Amino acid sequence: MLTRVLGPGRTVPMAPADLESLRAGTTRTVVDLGTGDGRAVHHLAGAHPDWFCLGLDALDDAMAETAARSVRKPARGGRPNACFLRVSAEAVPEELHGVADEVRVTLPWGRLLEGIVVPDPAVLCGIAALGCPGAEVVVVLNGEIWAESLPARFRDLPAPTTEHVAAVVTPALGAAGVTIDEVRWLTAEEAHAIPTTWARRLGHGRPHPRFLLLGGRVSASSAPP
Repeated sequence: MLTRVLGPGRTVPMAPADLESLRAGTTRTVVDLGTGDGRAVHHLAGAHPDWFCLGLDALDDAMAETAARSVRKPARGGRPNACFLRVSAEAVPEELHGVADEVRVTLPWGRLLEGIVVPDPAVLCGIAALGCPGAEVVVVLNGEIWAESLPARFRDLPAPTTEHVAAVVTPALGAAGVTIDEVRWLTAEEAHAIPTTWARRLGHGRPHPRFLLLGGRVSASSAPP
């Protein structure tokens, strides 16, 4: 059984049939893993009312306020095509296997960041499990924290450079079932256009935030049936 977040202190069990009911009639399912405060999901759902936008995070608190906005009536800013679930990358429930046409991981933090930069098969397989065969995978990593004062938790993490990603992260993602075919630094315009609170904070006062993009697809052979 899934756990849906409806607002601060408000969660409910969600059966797979309820999730499929929300997806019914939509043309594309986009999953934002490690959604944080969920504002990117709310924004995306508003911009694409024919898409189903699913925000996943291991913690309820940050996304609770946005989840509450999303379940309002559309006339009051609600997003009937958005949903928020409590899910961690390393323990993606079977009910979500193959659900996404696109999986996004945007400026991850904490356990999710660690599991990508120092590849953890449980985290990477969780990312792959969410996508249907051929699903797009877009990961954006933050290189800024290595440029200035580094949080103690990440002191021993290697910097997410193109070289590190090519040598370490890309092969590990491939083993997990995600083929990466693009690794590059975002342009200044692309970095500033990311519609998340965290991206705005990281980019504040920086003409060109250093955000590294990894783009690829879930391989058909490894995607769950």
